[in-house]
Amino acid sequence: MNEPFKFFTNKLFILSAVIAFLIAGSFFYELRAVSGDNVKKIFEISPGEGFFEIAGRLKEEKLIRSVKAFEIYAFARGLAGSIKPGIYELSGNLSASEIAGILSESANEIEVIIPDGASVYDIDALLSVKKILPAGSLITFSEKNDIEGKLYPDTYKFFEHSSPDVVVGKFLENFRVKAEPLLKKEPINYTQNLVLASLVQKEVSNETDSRIVAGILKKRLSVGMKLDVDATICYLKKKLENKFACYPLIPEDFKIDSPYNTYLRAGLPPGPISSPNKEAINAVLNATPSPYWFYLSDPKTGKTIFSKTLDEQNANRRIYFR
Repeated sequence: MNEPFKFFTNKLFILSAVIAFLIAGSFFYELRAVSGDNVKKIFEISPGEGFFEIAGRLKEEKLIRSVKAFEIYAFARGLAGSIKPGIYELSGNLSASEIAGILSESANEIEVIIPDGASVYDIDALLSVKKILPAGSLITFSEKNDIEGKLYPDTYKFFEHSSPDVVVGKFLENFRVKAEPLLKKEPINYTQNLVLASLVQKEVSNETDSRIVAGILKKRLSVGMKLDVDATICYLKKKLENKFACYPLIPEDFKIDSPYNTYLRAGLPPGPISSPNKEAINAVLNATPSPYWFYLSDPKTGKTIFSKTLDEQNANRRIYFR
């Protein structure tokens, strides 16, 4: 090999090496974290969303430096087809390679047990503690949508940082499957029975007593008598004051001017005060006729004490609420 050609070949090799080095350096630079900012951003991937769309949104959210570098890395590591739908917490101090790894891992679902008779306010607090929804977001959603009473009590699984639409959608689907078939047995009384069931659910838990209480409330409604349901006072306190420790009720509580105050106003409150289960709905549909007009719960045992007259009710109050 002559000297000029050898010199030219060496120069070309060096130049190629330098270019390759610069390209590699640039590539790895583009994979670096965007910043040192560790403030969490919520990044949601919807089912069916394409990889290239996800990469573009990461760039728009300023979570990666380069769409191309992210795409090349993900394809080279075999991660592009493994990115899972879900809700993720990402931040600017994560590298593109770290983000690709996080998105290709299954997002953890959180199990939540919604107790019988929970209200929107109770469920909002529960979901916020579990980091499923921000505090107050379910309450805000309910102010614009008719969901109180329809967040069926059951065990659910949600992702962290979900949207109210997704969370409420799961609740309502369960309500449609488990509660609506019962309520539709009396379509003309659908709303009334849902409201009554929400009252019964909060007042008593025993199945036999629930049917008797349902019968008492229906009888009071039929003659225009006030319902005098303590649980409605608790609900309006939550609604107006965001107070969760309802008891003990004090005399001033019963004077609160609200359509939910069944001590001041006859008839049903304007809507449900809790989400009843199937048993409470069935109690309303199969209410037991009785000679009773009044009832109270023994604060020590929870047993329901029934009375036929107001004098008898007042005597029981003196006995059980000394």
